[in-house]
Amino acid sequence: MNQVGSPVRKGTKLRSLARRVAAVGPRGIARLGEAFFWMLGAKAALTWVPVAKVIGWKKRGLERERPADASTLKDVRHAVLVVARYSPVSLVCFPQCLAASEMLRRRGIASRLHYGVARDGDKLVTHTWLEAGGEIVIGGEVAAEYSTLAVY
Repeated sequence: MNQVGSPVRKGTKLRSLARRVAAVGPRGIARLGEAFFWMLGAKAALTWVPVAKVIGWKKRGLERERPADASTLKDVRHAVLVVARYSPVSLVCFPQCLAASEMLRRRGIASRLHYGVARDGDKLVTHTWLEAGGEIVIGGEVAAEYSTLAVY
C-alpha cells in the first residue's frame, strides 16, 4: 500500500510532470521557466519589500499596449498554474498574479490585479486575482466569494 509522499507516489508525480513538460515543447518549457522565475521573484519581493513598492512595480506603464488575445492569456495561465502546482516552494495567489501580470506586460498586454477580502468564521482572509482583456487569468475560481478592496 502506498503512503502519501512515498517514493512510488513521488515518482508518479515526477513522471506526470515530465509528460506535461514534453507535451508543451521548447517554447512552452521557456514559458514555464519564465513563470517560475517571476513567481520566485514575486515571492521574494513580497517577503522583503513593502507591498506598496511591489504594487508600484506592477503599475508601471506599457510602452506599446496591444489587445489581449485568448491564446496568450491561455499560455500564461497554463504556465503559471503548472509551475505553482509542481513547485517545491509554496506559490499562492499573490505571487501567481504578479508573475502572470509581468508575463503579460512583457507581451504588451495590460492587466488589473484585484485584491479582495472575505470572512472565514471570525477571521478575514484575502485573495488576489488577475484580469486582462475582460477575462480573469489567475485566481478566478473563488473571486466571487471576495469583496474587492483595491484594483491595481
